[in-house]
Amino acid sequence: EQAARDLASHLQPTPLQHSRAFSDEAGCEVHLKLESVQPVRAFKVRGALNKLMRMSPERRAAGVITASAGNHGMGVAYAAAQFHVAATVYVPLAANPLKVEAIKRLGARVVATGDSYHEAFVAASEEQQRTGATFVHAYNDPDVVAGQGTVALEMLAQLQGFDTVVVPIGGGGLIGGTSMYLKARHPSVRVIGVEPTGADAMRRSLEAGRLGTIEIRGSEIILGAPILFNKSNIDRFDF
Repeated sequence: EQAARDLASHLQPTPLQHSRAFSDEAGCEVHLKLESVQPVRAFKVRGALNKLMRMSPERRAAGVITASAGNHGMGVAYAAAQFHVAATVYVPLAANPLKVEAIKRLGARVVATGDSYHEAFVAASEEQQRTGATFVHAYNDPDVVAGQGTVALEMLAQLQGFDTVVVPIGGGGLIGGTSMYLKARHPSVRVIGVEPTGADAMRRSLEAGRLGTIEIRGSEIILGAPILFNKSNIDRFDF
């Protein structure tokens, strides 16, 4: 709730739009939360802004650094521009060139390295250790998770009586913040997390109760869950 109050001066609430097509297909009333109208066209800007606005002037002066395949990098670059903070974004070599250019336009320094997000993440972490900049994690950070969770506050204000929320899972920051708030305020609301078949990192990580790795198309992917997310917040996983 504090994050929502602070973000109000930087971001407008995004629309919650009824979808006739999805409602007809699903046999129930379906609404879409349109995060695509955010300044960076993704919800990631919420967490990045919330993180930077809570940093002290001294920490901001040292700059921020992150690793991203695109959207989180744009969010960090946008937030850094708002607070006049130097930002460096490490991206994998195969990152979407349009998103890379968008990050640069926002004023961030971009370093392309590695064949995967994980390799870019390792390189960014090493630079963070050398420079003392603040690492803005894409999901494993309380301030980032709280920022993403402001989606839930807006939905509750925009629509009364909904019973189910379906959330995509990547690193877990969005569903972590969303599920925490919804379960605290309306425990009866079902939260359903959706992951790609064959890349169900969050489900496997939670079931194992520990971090692990899986291989997808020859690339090693680290399994993990954000520090504020746990099994009790989610009702079902779909694939």
